[in-house]
Amino acid sequence: MIIEKEIIVIAENGNQDILYEWIETNRYKLEFVSENSGCGCCVSIFTIKGKEKIINTIPKEILL
Repeated sequence: MIIEKEIIVIAENGNQDILYEWIETNRYKLEFVSENSGCGCCVSIFTIKGKEKIINTIPKEILL
């Protein structure tokens, strides 16, 4: 199943780095990855679209 999800991550404990790494690892498996609509210094916000089984691999501990 294809789903769309908004991902919001705040900059603490390397959370943004974990998210950026996840996006780079999975970018070509996803149908869509938006530009970061957060400020980038303390909040990152991305909209992604892809197979549910790929999106479910986002590390839950970094999500708001």
